[in-house]
Amino acid sequence: MSVRQKLLGGYLIVAALVALIGAMTWRIDAASARRAAVTEAEHIAQGVSNDVGFGLPADTAGETPKPLYRDPAALATYLRRLHAMQERDIVIVDREQIVLGDAVPENVGTRFDSDTADEVGATIRDGRTRTFIEVSVDYPAGIQQAVVPLIGAGNVTLGAVILEYTPLYDEMLESTRSTQLGIAGACAAGVLLVLLVGWLIARSLVRRIGQLTGAVLDVRNGQYSRRVTAAGHDEITHLGRAFNDMAEQLDRSAREILAKEYTDAILASAGEGICGIDEHNRITFANAAAARITGLGADGLLSQDAAVVLPDADPAASGTRGPVHREGDMPAPDGSRTRVAYTVSPILRGDRPAGAVVLLRDVTRQRALEEQLRHQALHDELTGLPNRALFTDRLEQAMARASTPLGVLFLDLDGFKRVNDSLGHGAGDRLLRATADRLLATLRPGDTVARFGGDEFGIMLEHADDETVDQLPARLLRALEEPLLIDGREVAVSASIGAVWDAERYADADEVVRNADVAMYAAKSDGKARCQVFHEEMHVRLVDRLEQEGRLRLAVERDELRLHLQPIVAAGTGRAEGVEALVRWQDPALGLRPPGAFLPMAEEAGLSADIDRWVMRESCRTLRAWQDEDPAGAPGWISVNVAAPLLESPGLPDLVTQVLRETGLRPDALVLEVTETTLMRDVAATAPRLDRLRALGVRVAIDDFGTGYSSLGYLRDIPADVLKIDRSFLDGLVGSDRHKDLIAAVLQLGRTLGLAVIAEGVEDAEQLAELVALGCPLLQGFHCGRPAPAEQLRRSPDMVAR
Repeated sequence: MSVRQKLLGGYLIVAALVALIGAMTWRIDAASARRAAVTEAEHIAQGVSNDVGFGLPADTAGETPKPLYRDPAALATYLRRLHAMQERDIVIVDREQIVLGDAVPENVGTRFDSDTADEVGATIRDGRTRTFIEVSVDYPAGIQQAVVPLIGAGNVTLGAVILEYTPLYDEMLESTRSTQLGIAGACAAGVLLVLLVGWLIARSLVRRIGQLTGAVLDVRNGQYSRRVTAAGHDEITHLGRAFNDMAEQLDRSAREILAKEYTDAILASAGEGICGIDEHNRITFANAAAARITGLGADGLLSQDAAVVLPDADPAASGTRGPVHREGDMPAPDGSRTRVAYTVSPILRGDRPAGAVVLLRDVTRQRALEEQLRHQALHDELTGLPNRALFTDRLEQAMARASTPLGVLFLDLDGFKRVNDSLGHGAGDRLLRATADRLLATLRPGDTVARFGGDEFGIMLEHADDETVDQLPARLLRALEEPLLIDGREVAVSASIGAVWDAERYADADEVVRNADVAMYAAKSDGKARCQVFHEEMHVRLVDRLEQEGRLRLAVERDELRLHLQPIVAAGTGRAEGVEALVRWQDPALGLRPPGAFLPMAEEAGLSADIDRWVMRESCRTLRAWQDEDPAGAPGWISVNVAAPLLESPGLPDLVTQVLRETGLRPDALVLEVTETTLMRDVAATAPRLDRLRALGVRVAIDDFGTGYSSLGYLRDIPADVLKIDRSFLDGLVGSDRHKDLIAAVLQLGRTLGLAVIAEGVEDAEQLAELVALGCPLLQGFHCGRPAPAEQLRRSPDMVAR
């Protein structure tokens, strides 16, 4: 095979490689499109999961998002909207793969059985995102589906979200067509170009080789491997032999020179420093990287004692024949220090050390980054204080060595949420940093203060003597109560502190922190801005409260709530015109409990909205049944109290619409009672919601009127139909002209604004007589009728005023 044929063969191989690379790029591009479609589908499905599991993002300050999976109507609306906007089907299933929501309403309540490989079940079990192809009679070509876990509060898996991404998949593949065609064109052009260039280069090289053939025969031009046949014993033979000997020596020398140059080039371009050490521990070789890392330069390293530059670099001193790894700080001529990691590998000549090779690496930045990561893992980013993990570690160490009293404080700011809501999170962050500074300034030098998260701080006090126990909490409270200037405004917050002064007697640091936390909550319950010391009764009360809360969480599910009704009577006739719905809890452990004994706990536990929904459904169902059985004797309407969490829910109008439709109660027979304090929490969001309810025909009552934001201005902004005078206005009514004038003014205000007025808390005949004389149309209180189950009221429907 000629040189030209060999060259052309090589270029044909290169062209084939170019074509192969193009084909691989084509496949990679298509695979990338498929992966992009899957990734996008998983992100969309994850967003739907967050909306369904935790609720749509709050659009107003103070609004609490409501998980959509608890509200079938809101979930159905949400899925229809997604289907209309994005033209894709989304299915929500519970842990048993029962369909909770689907763009096709008929599928709701059925079992999702289109997943033959049980990918949905696997995702529910292990929480991993998956994709599968749904194949059915209706879709023989298959539907691309992505499934992600449906996560709710407390990181509990509630089910799964199944998202069809076939349109997205097809769109992604279609978008790659032009790219793939471009790749094919580029590869074809590359192959042709390689073949053309190869043909031109081969032609040129063959022509030049032909021109150099004669010169190559001449050894003087550098062809040292060329040899001549030297046969015979004449002078020409001797000259030939001498020529061959000279060519052999030239050839050997050339190879040695080339080998050294090649080795030097490799060592010079190496990223790691390389030093050669002789048997006397002197540096005999150093590449450019070693010169740069040490800062001494190549000339400064050569002939240096290796132990001066690199401690422990003497392989004989190490007592080992294998590599030795070291790390240390190396001083530079400019006074700086470089962190260097190096490996010393001995060179042996037989059994005797003949030197060593040292490899050096500059690890200064790597070690600094590792230190930074360690700091970030154990410190709060906002304040720079230790975080909970570091605090717990220090506390465990202090408990292990404690020989003197050890104190732990758990501190929580009072009113921090108000600052965040009113001035923004930036101001809240500045307040937290200022709080950290004040704590550090107030505590002793050896004390530890950490930020646990939010507005919670932990403090560890070693050597907590009597003076510290007596005085330090008060100093902390005073320091934190000093106003701060944030964004041009004075901001003042207090703190509630829980203390454990005998932490050294505990075996578990987490238990100490938990007990301090319990004491802190006791301080908040006692009025805030104080310090409470933990005692065992607090833990008992906490456990008891947790048990009660656990029973209360199951109250709706176990049908333990009871509905009592209190008559609202007409002043002139004494007849019950309406009733107010009041909830009771048939606690399995403590018996029938009034609302004041469990509703505050329900609100703190986030259960008040569920209880309000139950009361609304049960009230509407009870009144409708009463009206159907006794149209003449049944009350005309029922009042239902709505707490802040349900009032602030965007789905309240839809809930009321659904309840009225299910029970068949007329909208004007339902009155929703809301306290004026609750109304004023967010008038801008609440007023439109109440307008929607009134548009349905439902009436709105302002409860406890006069106890909150008692101004006429808010009556202009809040749509209402009824005013309920708070019972506190009736105290002292008898014999007090001032109280009479005040109630008369409220009655006149109601008449002027066209609002019905109800006086609450009528406890005796004298109050009743005064209210009737003042012209109050509707009355409510124990004197007019005590709360009782509906069946009991139905047996005595005529509630005549006494």
